[in-house]
Amino acid sequence: MNANTDTISDERLFIRYVEGDGEAFRILMDRYAVRLLYFCRGFVEVEEEAEDLVQETFLRAIRAAPTYRATSRFSTWIYTIARNLGLDRVKTNRNRAALWKSRQERIAESTTGTPPEAPDEVTSGVFRSALKEALDVLTPLEAETIQLTFFAEWTTGQIAELQRCSRTTIRTRRFQALEKIRRVMLRTDTADVNEQDGMKLNG
Repeated sequence: MNANTDTISDERLFIRYVEGDGEAFRILMDRYAVRLLYFCRGFVEVEEEAEDLVQETFLRAIRAAPTYRATSRFSTWIYTIARNLGLDRVKTNRNRAALWKSRQERIAESTTGTPPEAPDEVTSGVFRSALKEALDVLTPLEAETIQLTFFAEWTTGQIAELQRCSRTTIRTRRFQALEKIRRVMLRTDTADVNEQDGMKLNG
């Protein structure tokens, strides 16, 4: 591959793979492996299962390559594959409620991880604690929206395409989720202040 691969779009790389360039798909795997791993952690209990989902996602993408159309974003296409695989895994597990709760916790961990690009306010201990508590009351779609917004850095349009709804719905869903997180953070801050005041009085 002669051109600088950093300047080649995902869509063009996948078209090259379809045309027989195996190196193009290896580059796509390098671009998406970590991001998909964080995403898949939201569906399963252990790291190994998330890794299995990522590998299965790539395998499904290879098998479905002839059906890909360059008019659609590669990122949305491959995340849709991963999402469907994750939801299938959830549905086949007998303890569905426990898995959904685990999914929320895993999303909290992936969202509040420490990727180099993450701003300090997102990775702070207070935000992590508040987000994990708030995810207990977020719906799965709200949790997914928060993850894709703050970790994957997806646009509103990309998330809407993945979740098959309007951009207005995504904006509303994100606002409602952030309001829940904000309320939890306010409770956390108030509790910290009360605790500090109590220590001063007892000191």
